[in-house]
Amino acid sequence: MKAIDGLCFSRSPLLSVYADMSVCCEEYENSDKSMLELVFAPCSPVAGSDKNWIAAPDEEIIEATLTELERLFPTEIGPGAPGGGANVEKSTVVRVPRSVYAAIPGRNKYRPSQTSPISNFVMAGDFASQKYLGSMEGAVLSGKLAAEVICDKAANRETKRIKPIHESVTAGEEPKAPIGVKGTYPIAFGGGQEGSGANVYHP
Repeated sequence: MKAIDGLCFSRSPLLSVYADMSVCCEEYENSDKSMLELVFAPCSPVAGSDKNWIAAPDEEIIEATLTELERLFPTEIGPGAPGGGANVEKSTVVRVPRSVYAAIPGRNKYRPSQTSPISNFVMAGDFASQKYLGSMEGAVLSGKLAAEVICDKAANRETKRIKPIHESVTAGEEPKAPIGVKGTYPIAFGGGQEGSGANVYHP
């Protein structure tokens, strides 16, 4: 593919991020072929999809992916492309339903600020308050924001305000037992799994 030369965040409702690995990674370098890696999301109704893609057959996921790629890259993929466009030689679907949390409306108020009520305690992590979802990018940004707080404190500068703790967090509710892990297959522990079948559903 000639239209992309790095990691791309997509405007597609299905393909959230993708990259041509034959351009991005030296070990996959190939001037004649493209090796695409794509994140297909949202993948289930829990995350806002109108279809449970986690439980869909590989063939259906691949077909939907190709349809989206034809729409995104009409000059390179699909019947409208010169010479019929690119052809798929090999494909693999890997399901990781717990790769990120579902960012449902109203949850951001529960994320703590980097500044805390304890003078020598600073929060950092993808769970903390920052503009990204729970992700590597969010963790890095949170770390930078936490470092700013530490530097401000060291220089006796005013730090960013402490985010108020939502009242429901401190309410004296009865403790709830954790849901726990159901099953012993990879997906139950947040790992990826190839293929379809009963084990690819959310436990």
